[in-house]
Amino acid sequence: MYEGRLIRLRAFDNSDLMKSLAYANDYEVMRGASGAILYPSTVDDAARDMGKNTSFTSGEYQFAIETKEDHCFIGQCGFVKVNWKNRVGELAILIGDQAYRGKGYGADAIQTLCTFGFMEMNLHKIKAVVFDFNEAALRCYEKCGFTREGILKQEIFREGAYHDVVSMALFRQAS
Repeated sequence: MYEGRLIRLRAFDNSDLMKSLAYANDYEVMRGASGAILYPSTVDDAARDMGKNTSFTSGEYQFAIETKEDHCFIGQCGFVKVNWKNRVGELAILIGDQAYRGKGYGADAIQTLCTFGFMEMNLHKIKAVVFDFNEAALRCYEKCGFTREGILKQEIFREGAYHDVVSMALFRQAS
């Protein structure tokens, strides 16, 4: 529905279920994407998660990320929190298919999602939180114009140690 150079952001469909479940159960994918305890998901968990991503949502706006070239479902992105009063949305992204990481698909999805956030949702600020050990994500967000706003010290416990979380933001350009 919304297109970038390399990707298309679209609604989830039933054919995405098993890949979505595989991404949710891939430790390497989830270690940098979720602050929760990493615990295996079931088919029912994945179906419930996909089922809440509809055009009738009032809080989250999640998209499937599909490549334009071969229509391959490679991940998801969207706004996980929206503060309507202050027009601030919190973005999250997951490129689950390792073959598409580090090749610009994530950056293209972020830029396309930010255009949607600013132009369709009328957001003023889009923010993201990134674990300090996820250096690829930090570089990607900076490539997309995000700046570091602050650091939440020892905010996440992963692999036996506490890690910082970097708060990043992108503001709507004045027109």
